[in-house]
Amino acid sequence: MKTVPRKARRPFRLKKLFLGGLIVILTFWPGGAQQQAPLSPSSPLGPLSSRTGLLLKDAVVSRLIQESSGDLAFDTVSHLALWHRTQASEDYSRAAEWISGKARDFGLERVEIERFPSDGTIEYFGFATPAQWKVNKGELWLTSPNLMKLASFSDLPVSLAGESTSADVEAELVDIRAGTADKDYAAGVKGKIVLTSSQPKAVFDRAVIKEGAAGIVSFNSTTVYDQENRRLGDFPDQVGWTSLPETKGGSSGRFAFNVSSRQGRDLQALIRQGKTVRIHAVVDAEIGPGKLEVVSGIMPGCLYPDEEIVVTAHLDHYKPGANDNASGSAAILEMARTMRRLIDDKELPPPLRTIRFLWVPEYNGTYAWMSKHLNDPVKRLANLNFDMVGENTAKTNSKVVLCTTSDSNPSFLNAVMESILDFVNRFNDDRYPVQPGLFIGSLGGSRNRAAWRMVPYTTGTDHEVFTKLKVGATSLGAWPDDFYHSSEDSPEKVDPTQLHRAVVLGLAGIVTLAYADSDGARDLARLSLIYGRKRIAQSEFSVVRSLLSATKDEFNKAEWLAGDEAASRNKTEDIAQMRAAELGVARSPKPPNEVEKRAARLKPAWNAGRELFPFEYVQRILAEDTAAQIPKIEAALNEADQRLRDQGIDELTLYGFHDAAAMYVDGKRSILDIRNAVAAEYVPIEAEALELYFRAFEKAGLMKIAQRSIR
Repeated sequence: MKTVPRKARRPFRLKKLFLGGLIVILTFWPGGAQQQAPLSPSSPLGPLSSRTGLLLKDAVVSRLIQESSGDLAFDTVSHLALWHRTQASEDYSRAAEWISGKARDFGLERVEIERFPSDGTIEYFGFATPAQWKVNKGELWLTSPNLMKLASFSDLPVSLAGESTSADVEAELVDIRAGTADKDYAAGVKGKIVLTSSQPKAVFDRAVIKEGAAGIVSFNSTTVYDQENRRLGDFPDQVGWTSLPETKGGSSGRFAFNVSSRQGRDLQALIRQGKTVRIHAVVDAEIGPGKLEVVSGIMPGCLYPDEEIVVTAHLDHYKPGANDNASGSAAILEMARTMRRLIDDKELPPPLRTIRFLWVPEYNGTYAWMSKHLNDPVKRLANLNFDMVGENTAKTNSKVVLCTTSDSNPSFLNAVMESILDFVNRFNDDRYPVQPGLFIGSLGGSRNRAAWRMVPYTTGTDHEVFTKLKVGATSLGAWPDDFYHSSEDSPEKVDPTQLHRAVVLGLAGIVTLAYADSDGARDLARLSLIYGRKRIAQSEFSVVRSLLSATKDEFNKAEWLAGDEAASRNKTEDIAQMRAAELGVARSPKPPNEVEKRAARLKPAWNAGRELFPFEYVQRILAEDTAAQIPKIEAALNEADQRLRDQGIDELTLYGFHDAAAMYVDGKRSILDIRNAVAAEYVPIEAEALELYFRAFEKAGLMKIAQRSIR
């Protein structure tokens, strides 16, 4: 999962920050913005509280805190961490059955486990599903110069790389170092087992397929997404969770083992001493058809049952996988328990809207579930996703972040959730708080200060699926994490207090959304105004900083786009004129060229039901079609990727970047409009490249591009 620093902004553009949210508010509830009677005394909502800054009544906030429990959520984490919950696996099925049982015990209705075929070839919206990987045995032994067990799947499941298949090989171990250069293979590796400091997937094709190595032993515990945070050897006894390239047929004899950095260095030392090091690898595993399983349960709405608030967490991952993501799964289960208890005790009325809880296999399960439910006769109003929310931040070197909705999908949800985040920070910033009734802590948890952050939209977890469908979606998580995707992501790194705070944030969001009616539209609009102005100020700061740091060349290349708020536009215009004079450049914008004029006439629109297909699918099916010019599109996207990296943007921010332009498609925006929007949210991409991009989507059968005349 993952989160990001603030995305780089294209210079000189102020964006639409809250007007979209206000418009949505007017259509969110029956009656819109018409004059309504005051809120019902039984409603948990009220006007904006001067004490908490929330739209919830103060007494309701107190009950949400005091009834919910981080300690109970921690118990759930500890239970889930006993299973190796990889997707489509038997252990995942056990976890899903346990979660569904708890959901029924806690009073959710229509609880079911929905199952979807998954075999490595079946696709949902262009995403290939994983096959079931069943391991009966996986052991790695040092047999010479002495006998020692190095790794065992039964002891530590992450020690066997995913997609490994049956093998029984005893061979010499040779050190290929990173395994990325010709010199690494100069001594020959055919029939031998290779030791590498790279991840198995990075060297498999060269070492095994090309050079004929019998298998791989890796001591690299850091995924590509976390290399800015961890370096090889930072945690010498950590074993990383890795996999081999996926195989369609489940061929035997392909394996890789993972050992710790300390073990890897010890093996290297033996080899460098001139000793013959022999390894015996035994794997009994098979790859075949399985099922993706999604646990679903609801609290039905009593007034608007066909409007849904969807709460998600992914249940899958390696053992122990405590923070990622037993923590999110436990948190939303505790939200369900707390709400049901308060409703049964008549401290909350039944929700007006349906609240749906989903425990999913990350991405794959959400896409599979949506393949069945895309056209349900319901309106999904918001998605709150929880992924890696239990970190003891003092132990994991983490910061807790909540992302906004994407700029392509503005929503009042940003104001609701940021107000709750501000509340959590305000009343949890002291070890001995002045208002202990609003302090969120747990008996078994820490007294760590809350210092949560609101960050711009990022992907890397399941809220992205809802975002593509224009559902307001946000995700709470922690990033970075020193133990992410490793053997050391264990329950002792989880903080019940942190879990409790995540539960309260989720509950406050759910209650605000599920109980809001037309009576509260005005208050929601006011909240959106407050936080919309805050974001405008932040955007203005970014624009001014970009203006005053721009070189002459950068200034000339930048296109001037009008701001959306008159006051901010006037302020930045004065600064722009000053900077232009300093640089000796013309202030007036350049007229559009012929490519831009054509782009202004072209309006892409999704074909019905195709909105979830990614650019990766387009790349794959058009790979041999030279007319589609996929390499040229890839070059433009990769160049934009590199510019973002040069600005300090990390890999997880870029996780969904290649789909960013497609997310702006709504049948109304032209390609030029989308070019400008992508430039504001990320960095500029030439209109010509974006036209090719959308033509490729059209050629793949996902979109149609209409041409309008411009007078």
